[in-house]
Amino acid sequence: MNNGLPADAPEAMDLAQEHRAHITKWFYDCSYEIHRGLGRMYVEDPRFKAHYDAIAPGLAGYSRDVFAANAARAGK
Repeated sequence: MNNGLPADAPEAMDLAQEHRAHITKWFYDCSYEIHRGLGRMYVEDPRFKAHYDAIAPGLAGYSRDVFAANAARAGK
């Protein structure tokens, strides 16, 4: 995001895939559908949006878009 990459850039989607794998390894099976839902929650829940946008303005929405692009790349 900070480098100006679009959400469907391979590098951004690769990071989303690593994020999904991290959740699966340490917490629960994070399917592409669940990952898309997390991205939506990052934007729609004011608490999550405030948290992620405090890290970097626009991060919540960018994460949502990258998670969705990664799922689409996988055909999900």
